[in-house]
Amino acid sequence: MIDVHCHIDFPEYDDIRTDLINKTKKNLSLIVNSGTNFEGNNRVLDLQKKYPKFIKTTLGYHPLTSVKDDRKTIEETKKQIVNNLDYTQAIGEFGLDFFKQEDLKEIKKQYLIFEEMLNLASEYDMPVILHVRQAEKQAVEILEKYPSIPEVILHCYSGNVTTARQAIDNGYYLSFATLAITSKKHQKLLKKLPLTNILTETDSPYLSPVKDELNEPSNISQTIELISKINELDIEEVDKITEKNAKKALKL
Repeated sequence: MIDVHCHIDFPEYDDIRTDLINKTKKNLSLIVNSGTNFEGNNRVLDLQKKYPKFIKTTLGYHPLTSVKDDRKTIEETKKQIVNNLDYTQAIGEFGLDFFKQEDLKEIKKQYLIFEEMLNLASEYDMPVILHVRQAEKQAVEILEKYPSIPEVILHCYSGNVTTARQAIDNGYYLSFATLAITSKKHQKLLKKLPLTNILTETDSPYLSPVKDELNEPSNISQTIELISKINELDIEEVDKITEKNAKKALKL
C-alpha cells in the first residue's frame, strides 16, 4: 500500500513522529510527504534525507498560502522547488481553492500562481499534485492547455462525476482520501470511476476516518478495503492496482 499524499512533517506529529514512521513502515510500502510552502518544503526534504527508502517527497505551494504571499516570497518558493527537483517526485501540492472565497483579487491571484506553477512543471517535465477545492472544473479546463505535463494527480478529489470522467479521459489520476470511508458522495464517485486512474491517500493529519482523531498513513488500508467492497474485488487486487497506479504516476 502507498499513501500518495500526507503531511507527516506537520507539528501535530512532533511528539510521535519517529514512532509513527516506524509503525507505518510495517504496514505500507512507502509514503509520499507533500510540501505546502517554503518552510514545509524544507521539512519534507529533511525527512526524506532521514528515511530515503521509505519517504518520498513532493514540493509545493498551497493556494491558500501562496495567495497571501508577496511576489518576493513567491519567486523564492518557485526557485526553491526548481533547485530541489532531483529530490522530488512531483511539484505539488498547489492549485485552486475557492471554498468560501469571495475576494475577486485573491481569486485572480490564485489563477495567476496556478498557471505559473503549471508552467514550471511543463518546463521541467514534472508530474503535478493538485489541490483543487470547489474548482475542479476550472482546473481541468486549464490543465488541458498543458499537455506536456507528464502526469496529473487531483489530490483528495471531491468534484462531480462529469469532471472526474473528463479528467480520466485526459489521463489524469484521481486520489481519494480516507474521507471516502464516511462520505457517501465519495463512495458514489468510486462506484462510477475506473480503478485504472484511482490513487489512495490519507492527507494526514487531516480527514481521519474517526472524528476528532489524528489521521495517519496506515489508515490507507481502510480506503483499500472500501474500494474492494465497492468493486467486489479482493483487497489484495485493489492494493496491487492502486499501488501500480501510484508508481506510474509518481515514478516511484
